[in-house]
Amino acid sequence: MYKSPKQLRAQETERAFLSVFRQLLAERGFARTSLEDIATRSEQTRSAFLSRFGSKKAALFLLFDEYCAAGSDLMRQSSRQVQDLPDAKTCVHLMSASFERRLIDHFASNRAMHELYLEDLQVNERTQRIFMELVELMRLVQRHHLRSEPCTDAGAFSAAQVLVTTNYNYVLKAMPGLARDPSIRHEMIARMVVEALKF
Repeated sequence: MYKSPKQLRAQETERAFLSVFRQLLAERGFARTSLEDIATRSEQTRSAFLSRFGSKKAALFLLFDEYCAAGSDLMRQSSRQVQDLPDAKTCVHLMSASFERRLIDHFASNRAMHELYLEDLQVNERTQRIFMELVELMRLVQRHHLRSEPCTDAGAFSAAQVLVTTNYNYVLKAMPGLARDPSIRHEMIARMVVEALKF
């Protein structure tokens, strides 16, 4: 089981391993990144990596936890802004742009987590937890800005899925047809999400 290092040298070694692992994940993905690749590039040993993290998957979860913490922080900030913004579309436009930046910053761990999902079609509890935080944020937008609409939980779930999937696939370069201009792209995404919120 992973324990955060207490000694400075161990902390530096961990940071070096994670930095290299992040680079390799972005370049090659999870399956094509070996422990030998990580050890060689970080100028450490395979056994040092295993001693530090226990497994490649455990190291990935540390990287993904960083993304989840950044995502949770973003959603807390967004929830404080919801009532001050003029409408649902403005809320979602800002969320979409901010979410895309987090995805770019944490692309490697998101890509790797997606690979793990495709292996066994099981959603990791970390992914479920961060997604449910976004659903709750969508519910907040419904309550504050769409009171006259017949909004449902299905709408909040669908809106969260549209926001996540569209931005993730754009960052992955799997949606080249989306507008390259970020203000236009996030306006389009915001319109789709708001329509989903109304269900």
